Amino acid sequence: MTSNAKITGFIPCFIVLLITSLSANAFAKVKVVTTIPDLAWVAAEVGGDYVESKALLRGNENPHFVDAVPEFTRLTADADVVCMAGLDLEVGYMPAVLTRSGNAKIQPGGPGYCEAGKSVQVLEKPTAAVDRSMGDVHPAGNPHFFLSPKALADGAKEIAAALTRVDPAHAIDYKKGLAAFAGKMDALDKEVVKLLNPLKSAQDKAGGKPLLIEYHREFSYFLNEYGLTSFGSIEEKPGVPPSAGRLGEIAAASKAAGIRVALAADYYPKKTLERFSELSGIKVVVVPTMIQPAGSYKTYAELQKHIANSLVSAATDRSEKI
Repeated sequence: MTSNAKITGFIPCFIVLLITSLSANAFAKVKVVTTIPDLAWVAAEVGGDYVESKALLRGNENPHFVDAVPEFTRLTADADVVCMAGLDLEVGYMPAVLTRSGNAKIQPGGPGYCEAGKSVQVLEKPTAAVDRSMGDVHPAGNPHFFLSPKALADGAKEIAAALTRVDPAHAIDYKKGLAAFAGKMDALDKEVVKLLNPLKSAQDKAGGKPLLIEYHREFSYFLNEYGLTSFGSIEEKPGVPPSAGRLGEIAAASKAAGIRVALAADYYPKKTLERFSELSGIKVVVVPTMIQPAGSYKTYAELQKHIANSLVSAATDRSEKI
């Protein structure tokens, strides 16, 4: 074969490789890493085929207390966008993860940095100075907004904005994805309202007095969205396990107030919850607070409906039906 023939044969191969490389780059997905699974799901909903999302957490951890493991650093080092709930929920581990990642675009102020809580109407923001003697109080307000479909739709705006910053070519697609997601959350809200109607009606009949208590104030956004009120928390200070004395006092107070259900996340101490139930006679409902991709509630709608059905079932499991 002559040298010209070799060159002629090489050129088509080169062109094929070049086209393949350009196509791969043109369709490379935006890599999104989130702290909680719910935000990874939101990113996938908003970004569609243009996004590849992964969560650092599995959904069964206490999001307040997470270790900055090497796997987190590896994932964020390769990310285009890193999105957190924010409002100081991840303050114990994400600053270290971001710093160790060496990824400039996901640092605070970078195009790929995202805090979903920035677009949320925050509940329970302290009006006075906060210090550690008060427990795990979040100065920016309650960070558990992701249990409210409407608040989660608000948080999705930050995700859409981050996607647009790193991938402006698909800005219109992200805008459409955000609008579709908001519509989906509105529809889910209406479904859950119907499921919770028996409990809401009972609360109305009781003059608006609360019929439930929380272990920790992480259901505030869920309850607020559906018009339910809370008697408070079993904890005396947020993030601090209640003492035996506190358990006795809050159990007696809850019983006297006619509380019917105690609501707790699935990562809190089982023995403490059982003791509260023994002292008060109040049934405890234990539920996940995040999507658990490897668990029983793999979708956001399943989780919302599970919490609603669990509350109504526990509240109606009495001789006096709601």
